[in-house]
Amino acid sequence: MLKKRIIYIDVIRVLAMFLVVLAHACASKLQNRNGSVTWDVANSLVIITEVAVPLFFMISGATILNSKKTTSIEYLFKHRLPRVLVPFIIWSVITAYAARQIDGTYTYHGFIQSVLSMYHQPVIIAYWFIYPLISMYLLSPLLKAMVNNLSSNGLNYLLILWFIFMMIMPPIIQALPSDIRPYFEAYDMSKIVFSSYLGYFLLGYKLSQEKHRKTNWLVGILLILILFTINIEIGLINNHSAWQILNIFSIGSVPFIAGLIFVVLRSFENKYHHWFSRLIEILAPLTYSVYLVHGLVINLVEQWFGKSSYFTNFLLASLISLVVIFILSKIPLIRKILL
Repeated sequence: MLKKRIIYIDVIRVLAMFLVVLAHACASKLQNRNGSVTWDVANSLVIITEVAVPLFFMISGATILNSKKTTSIEYLFKHRLPRVLVPFIIWSVITAYAARQIDGTYTYHGFIQSVLSMYHQPVIIAYWFIYPLISMYLLSPLLKAMVNNLSSNGLNYLLILWFIFMMIMPPIIQALPSDIRPYFEAYDMSKIVFSSYLGYFLLGYKLSQEKHRKTNWLVGILLILILFTINIEIGLINNHSAWQILNIFSIGSVPFIAGLIFVVLRSFENKYHHWFSRLIEILAPLTYSVYLVHGLVINLVEQWFGKSSYFTNFLLASLISLVVIFILSKIPLIRKILL
């Protein structure tokens, strides 16, 4: 019997997938700042999509750290890691070849060099997310043992330390005068223990545990919109040194926005309409493969419509990626290897 899916986790997964595709569809437009309205719109959309990767790590933490199987290192290497690594490696090889063919930059040496460098360098920028995700997978048995024996206050303490050292300290130090900044760069030592990815991984687990609390979803949505609006306004201000202090708010607010989205969508669990739940249950298993193929599809779509048509490129890339992965998912052998 198949295990019943947690709908709100799947909703977040699908939402994060679309946000990632949107971010990468806008990326080319942002390369040349020209002061146009379309550039500002693209920049605003990218600011909104900054919650996508945190959301992915949060749902990973919520699902993995709540699973009893996570304590098993054998299960990790026999089942969990292969489901991430095998599709990643195969799509990386395909993408390393196809992306260069699309760009007209293919050489055999360049292709081989890209594949051989895959261990420490993604074949396309969009794949950077997989590397810290694999790190979290490798650490997951240890993290599971930790959270199983950690009190709520202990977990809160760890998250507060993470927020201070990884979300607040970096932008504060960056805003300091250049002649003072070097004296405070010792904060990097905290990365031995903390990382932004680990914090979101644990935050997702914590929020998934707090099911007894009632959520006022209207207030939550209002706060999300307010924080997004402020961050967009900060992003539209010229990034002169005098204004860098504002980055403290924009960077520090991302965990709160991601947390609010997580909690608001969780509050609708068992309340989603049947047709919507069914649609999400179809889309959610495709998200990882869509993530792996979307960079290549965006590259292709940009050849057709240019890099300025970012919203059209986003819609087409999302649709094509979903259709391709959905068709592949119907082929048993490919589904077993790639999905």
